[in-house]
Amino acid sequence: MNYKIVTTFPHAFFENAKAPLISIYQDTSRYSTDNKHDALTFKNLVNSIETSLLNKYDKSSVKPVIELLRKIQDDRKFWQHCLDGIALFSNLDECIIYDLKKSPETVAVVSDSFHIKPLIQYFQFVNTYQILDLDKASFQIFEGDAYSLQKIDISEDVETTIEEILGRYSEPSYHTHGTYGGASDTSTFHGHGGTKAADEIDLERFLRRVDTIVYDALSKISKKPLLLLAPKAYHSRFFEISDNTYLEPIGISGTYETLKDEGLKKEIETYDRKIFSDKMKALIDTYHHLKSNNRASDDLLQIISAAVDGRIETLLLEDNKTISGKIDRQNKKLLKSEAHALNVDDILDDLSQITLEMGGQVYILDSETMPSKTGVAAIFRY
Repeated sequence: MNYKIVTTFPHAFFENAKAPLISIYQDTSRYSTDNKHDALTFKNLVNSIETSLLNKYDKSSVKPVIELLRKIQDDRKFWQHCLDGIALFSNLDECIIYDLKKSPETVAVVSDSFHIKPLIQYFQFVNTYQILDLDKASFQIFEGDAYSLQKIDISEDVETTIEEILGRYSEPSYHTHGTYGGASDTSTFHGHGGTKAADEIDLERFLRRVDTIVYDALSKISKKPLLLLAPKAYHSRFFEISDNTYLEPIGISGTYETLKDEGLKKEIETYDRKIFSDKMKALIDTYHHLKSNNRASDDLLQIISAAVDGRIETLLLEDNKTISGKIDRQNKKLLKSEAHALNVDDILDDLSQITLEMGGQVYILDSETMPSKTGVAAIFRY
């Protein structure tokens, strides 16, 4: 038995998994000085999981998974390559691990369903973008999210400066290349006559060509959303001329040089949360509209039945809300139970898993945003 590092969610691993199911979330460190502490924390979590498993299952059946967890515990390279946290999920045959860019609350759970609500919430705010860093002289591209960024290397034959772009694509009547300063052979771009009208034409040609280059060289291949990072003065003009269907409708003011990594990541996080907030407002308006027509509900029993039938289009769950018990899929009922130590069967985890398996969407909201007092709300397909 071994484990896989995965990045996609939802993942097929979660479908039709048989108990016992293990879920571990742990805060980890990017710095090697804390790796030993991370391994020790994991060891303590594994100890508690082993105790819980042996209370219900025979030693031989759980031995492979415990051996795997001990192997991870002692794997120095594993802990050295962790970011800010891990989310580990295992049954008795398979194990997957997410390397998280944000610290989770450290917790270990053994139950009949995976504890996936924190993972759902994590992926709500980890959207990967390509970022067009543009000013009046050149552009460059970054890729990342609210937690990590990297510059994309662009092929050397792709023009990235105004001199390169307008030198090749400008009208001769507007632009010349000349050499100044005696022996220097540096080619310098000059607007012919230096008039304001010519500069405006130069800028528009430059922006149009950048838009085409970015779409052809990056966007149409990656199909990732593109964020404009540019001085505010360029926003309206670039949005007006752009034909890039992957360009997001709101730009970030500034440049990478002024914001640096941390500033840009904060801007991306702010954008992510705004987009998510707007989306949730629209969903909640839809929920209230459909509830009067029996196309939405906050009744747990009705939602359980709809989930098993594959009728849930969107499921909304309250953050930090737990309803002890599990879902009897065959009879479309909930089986209540008491939560003891690690053995936490949460009906909301069951609902999440069933909804995702059936192709529905699941979102975690804070109590103030939730449109119901029951901790759960659903929009039905029919």
